[in-house]
Amino acid sequence: MGRKNHKMNRNIPIELVAELSNLADRIEQAIRKDERLKVREQLLARLSETDGQQRSVGQRGKDRRPFRPNSRLARVFRCLASRKHGINIQTIARESGLDQRAVQNAVHRLRKHGYSIECNRAGYLRPKYRLAS
Repeated sequence: MGRKNHKMNRNIPIELVAELSNLADRIEQAIRKDERLKVREQLLARLSETDGQQRSVGQRGKDRRPFRPNSRLARVFRCLASRKHGINIQTIARESGLDQRAVQNAVHRLRKHGYSIECNRAGYLRPKYRLAS
């Protein structure tokens, strides 16, 4: 039975496999973008309920200036804010375009600015970071 499947894989053109892989990547990107927009809308709704005025994502409060649009802190904050569940350093680094050490520094600086970032270190798995509500 394993031989039969192996022969079938030889008949699939390489171009078709590459095209299917590209299509799968595009679908995944579209789904992630949609999820991020939903989370952002929920976050904005929750922020507007708490203090009566709507703030943009990344705004630190009345007495603090907002993040610069594409700063390291803003990119890491967006990665953390776009997910309900924890995310590891490697994924944050890949999505924000930073190296792992820069992500660790950004998480430290976000904590210094008053953001509550939880770190779940379950067993031998990589630690997962997430914004606490």
